[in-house]
Amino acid sequence: MDRRKLAAAAVVVGVVVVCTVGAYRNGMFGPRLVETRGHQPQAVRLPGEHDAPRVITIGVTWPDNGYCSGQLTASAIETATEVRVQDVVSREYVGGACAGLGTMDGMAWDELQLAEPLGERVVVRDSDGVRLPVFERLTPP
Repeated sequence: MDRRKLAAAAVVVGVVVVCTVGAYRNGMFGPRLVETRGHQPQAVRLPGEHDAPRVITIGVTWPDNGYCSGQLTASAIETATEVRVQDVVSREYVGGACAGLGTMDGMAWDELQLAEPLGERVVVRDSDGVRLPVFERLTPP
């Protein structure tokens, strides 16, 4: 292979590498994980009359104006008498599209699917056993 063809092939490979790295850094291959944080649960919204009986909503203090759908993940340990909510994990991504959700009273919320309906069980914060205050669900006018 002569030097011109070798030089042209090297240029093509270099351009492909530079474009791939640039696309990755700008999130063109999907969102990239930037930061994972834990937030202590602060409140709970119980299922309403027309809501799924095994879904509760966990609220955390949120310092920003909004958050992305799916950004928060709540989990719990369930017993016969308690639902012990663990720290809610938030994942912040760069380069992904975000259907922004607004916050109210500095709180962000995530739905938590229970194995069984809540019934008479109490909802507590796992880290210290404190019972979570119940916030009323917003109802449309």
